[in-house]
Amino acid sequence: MIGERTRLFWLWWRGCWAFVSPMLLLAILIWSLATFNPPTYGLVKYPGWATAFGWCMIIFCIMWIPFIAIVKIVQAKGSNLWKKIAAASKPAPDWGPYLKKHRWGRYDKTNENNPQAVTPE
Repeated sequence: MIGERTRLFWLWWRGCWAFVSPMLLLAILIWSLATFNPPTYGLVKYPGWATAFGWCMIIFCIMWIPFIAIVKIVQAKGSNLWKKIAAASKPAPDWGPYLKKHRWGRYDKTNENNPQAVTPE
């Protein structure tokens, strides 16, 4: 779709995912927290408990992402932290489409020697 992917492309891609995107999201989070004003509806201000309830709903939804990541890293096999993170970042061996008719090409686990040789049914 975009042609041949050069070394420069992969360097840009990894740089964006490893540095640019996280730093941009962190900057947006810090800016949002620094400029936060209690919500209002016209001239009516919401009570403090309502704002706290809203923050609790947000935190309850988002807290599972780092929590599950830490659990997966602790459970992963590896001799040091970096190897555990690398092992936890890889997909499961049985990852792929659920329906058997969609399991062809690299998702076909029945042909271990040449999985790309399998064609769709």
